[in-house]
Amino acid sequence: MGEQHRARTPTGIELAWRAAGDATHPPEPGNGRKPGPRPGLTLSRIVTAAIDIADREGLNAVSLARVAAALGTVTTSLYRHVRSKDDLVVVMRDAAAAPPADMPPPDPRRWRESLAAITRQIYDLYRWHPWVLQLPTSGPPSTPNELLWGEHMLRALSQTTLSAHDQLRAVTLISGYVREQARLTLDPIIADGGDEVTGDYFGFLGKVLTPNRYPMFCRLFADQANTGSIGHTDEDFRFGLDRILAGLAELDRDGQAR
Repeated sequence: MGEQHRARTPTGIELAWRAAGDATHPPEPGNGRKPGPRPGLTLSRIVTAAIDIADREGLNAVSLARVAAALGTVTTSLYRHVRSKDDLVVVMRDAAAAPPADMPPPDPRRWRESLAAITRQIYDLYRWHPWVLQLPTSGPPSTPNELLWGEHMLRALSQTTLSAHDQLRAVTLISGYVREQARLTLDPIIADGGDEVTGDYFGFLGKVLTPNRYPMFCRLFADQANTGSIGHTDEDFRFGLDRILAGLAELDRDGQAR
């Protein structure tokens, strides 16, 4: 058989769409010579096992061999479903981003409340699957569940006067904000109060900041009321989100006035 007749191994993005049951990516036919997948072994089971390992032990603990062992099979049996850890991680990331099944649809008439609820759901997903924050972000979302969150945000904004371009900008702005807030929450120095070397975050700053070089920080932190927490409380999260939503509301009002 010529090279052009061999079944091509799907990429991670293609696998993510296949895992979501997208009709535009049907299973590729075999060439009639290779045995089929192990009975009961599916891409969904592989991804679920991999996510369970990552949630408990971190992304570095995930390998095809480790996932195969968790499923009671051998590594080679996974190759008919996924060929590399890189591709597996793409599918894992998208599966971890799946919106809750009972999530109510966005209400464009109450777009600020809807966006706030959506953002909180995404924030919680990062907290449940912190290993996702280790993955670099490059380019726009291209997998089904990640795109679905953008779809929910766009639906919430659909009755505002924001242009289509500004709606997309809003989605990008909110997505970046919630990711950074979740990252702060899980930062060891902030989330765990530091360690025996650095102490807590503000204790660490107290050792390295000097009034001659950082006068504003030193004046700010001289007041104990300003050193209780940073970046990881609900108040911190709501503060930034409210500022973003207030800015979008102002833009909407400007559109209504024109």
